Amino acid sequence: MSPGRPSVVVFDLGGVLLPFDRERRVSAVARRCGVAPEAVRALEARIAGPLDRGEADESDLLTALCELAGAALDPEEALSNLELWALAHHLKARVRVAGFSDNPAFVRRVVVDEDLFDPLFLSCEIKAVKPTPEAFEAVRSGLGVDAGEILFVDDSPANIEAARGAGWGAVLFRFNAQLSRDLAARGLP
Repeated sequence: MSPGRPSVVVFDLGGVLLPFDRERRVSAVARRCGVAPEAVRALEARIAGPLDRGEADESDLLTALCELAGAALDPEEALSNLELWALAHHLKARVRVAGFSDNPAFVRRVVVDEDLFDPLFLSCEIKAVKPTPEAFEAVRSGLGVDAGEILFVDDSPANIEAARGAGWGAVLFRFNAQLSRDLAARGLP
């Protein structure tokens, strides 16, 4: 039996629309700062939670990175999965498209096309992070739809499991062609 067609498709940003390789980022930051990768991982562990919850911002991150490097640093530009952004725009003609990401508010500046989202939910603004039930309920409530009307696309198995636990449909993102097939199985282009 194939799943029903959702009325809303909710995309994660990091690892999906804004792909990244954590270890590549750790290595690049470690090289740039002249420190061991373990020091970068420790910094990420210390700052990620406050950033995602909205308790820290871009200036706190930049300060922490500069302290780690012992010098001023320029922020790196985010790269986007442009093919997937085009698919999301195509979907918008048929269903509502929203975003849901564990990120600080400054991520809005690196999003290629925030107008795509109706709306974009950031963990720092809803004061809850994935995979907590509170985060999924805040997004569902903000969307104003029943849980069964939502299809969530994320690259984290824990987030997919939490979405399903909240009554959402969910697709684990691995690569673009796989996502296109999974959407087609739900009656979406």
